[in-house]
Amino acid sequence: MSYDLMVFEPNDAPREKDAFLDWYDEHTKWSEGQSNDHPSKTTPNLAAWYDDIRRDFPNMNGPDAYGPAQDEDNPRSTGYMIGKSVIYADFRWSEAEAAYATVRALAVKHSVGFFNVSAIDGEIWFPSTEHTPDKTEILGLTLTLEGQQAFTTPSIALTEAAVDWLRPPGGPGFLLLENDASEDYVQVGGGREAYIVEWREYANEGFRHWVAGRSGNDTKREIKIAGNGTHFLGKANERLSNANVKDILGAFARGTSKPQEFVWRDITAQFAVGSSPDTSKPWWQFWR
Repeated sequence: MSYDLMVFEPNDAPREKDAFLDWYDEHTKWSEGQSNDHPSKTTPNLAAWYDDIRRDFPNMNGPDAYGPAQDEDNPRSTGYMIGKSVIYADFRWSEAEAAYATVRALAVKHSVGFFNVSAIDGEIWFPSTEHTPDKTEILGLTLTLEGQQAFTTPSIALTEAAVDWLRPPGGPGFLLLENDASEDYVQVGGGREAYIVEWREYANEGFRHWVAGRSGNDTKREIKIAGNGTHFLGKANERLSNANVKDILGAFARGTSKPQEFVWRDITAQFAVGSSPDTSKPWWQFWR
């Protein structure tokens, strides 16, 4: 049994879930009357995605295939079915984590949609139509989502897509964006239009740690933001939207200061002030 993912031309696919699944079923009957092993038959964006993905996951079939002996020894050899509006890829389960991260990142890079076929109620992601995010890779940053392989040198576009991928329960419920040199970071918990964001900065052998909030809202009432089998505590005004989170991550990624349209509650006293980060602990334990 393989680990299956699909990318698709977003302009050709319906965005409503049931309609999309019907569209997916129709397109994966492979009844278009053409060969399904050559990128010349698909859209330019999907062809560009395919050209990138096969550098890490070579095609085991068709004109781009490796030799049989090399395929047998290479766990990353992958099967691809190429249609007019979709590319369906079946990876080996041993490569699932790396495949998932690579397919997602390249979907963002090439502005194609992403469908997690193998997951129960698998996520369906469309690129934003409201603006064109910056796809320039940013050196010195690492982006990690709960349960996924880390992305190094992420772009603004990838960090924004990562916010969309936070969908507990089931999907990732936490992400961490780190500055590799300074060890500063921003962490986001939650998903589905209910998030909490914390920002940490190191200086003079100590650190400061803040929680982002919306001004003019309830700063007293305690709330819980749901994750996967856990929850994140905050104040009512600290329940942020998808757009709020993207603004904050964008500022951190660009190396600017905390966005001043938010209020920042200093919670440094909750930590052992002056201690250095414990880099040996797993990334998900950065949360207080």
